[in-house]
Amino acid sequence: MLNLKDGNKLIKILLFCALSFVGGAINGFVGTGGGILYVFMLNLLTKNDKRDNFSTTLLAIIPLSIVGLFAYYKAGSVDFSALNDSLIPGILGGFLGAFLTDKLNLKWLNILFGGLIIYSGIKMIL
Repeated sequence: MLNLKDGNKLIKILLFCALSFVGGAINGFVGTGGGILYVFMLNLLTKNDKRDNFSTTLLAIIPLSIVGLFAYYKAGSVDFSALNDSLIPGILGGFLGAFLTDKLNLKWLNILFGGLIIYSGIKMIL
């Protein structure tokens, strides 16, 4: 169950559901980005440690990504050949990132995460 911050629990649960829906829609629409909304939502609404929110977001994105992948696959929009050169390095990077998350000071983790969001936003606009 959610470890919500104090306040009106019903409103927070409804907000959680609404933001989860939007996160899923964003993830399905552009193939990524729903996780950023999930991290923000969890940090805003729960008492959880931010590191826990990062890992919880990874878990939440798995079923959303599978559903999105299925829809894109049915539409003929999946290029499996792109995995040839990126899958193994991506998996290794995921292990490294998870390892470093526990080692980095939370302040630096927030700066890195915020910087990544800003950089990604600028790249998307341009």
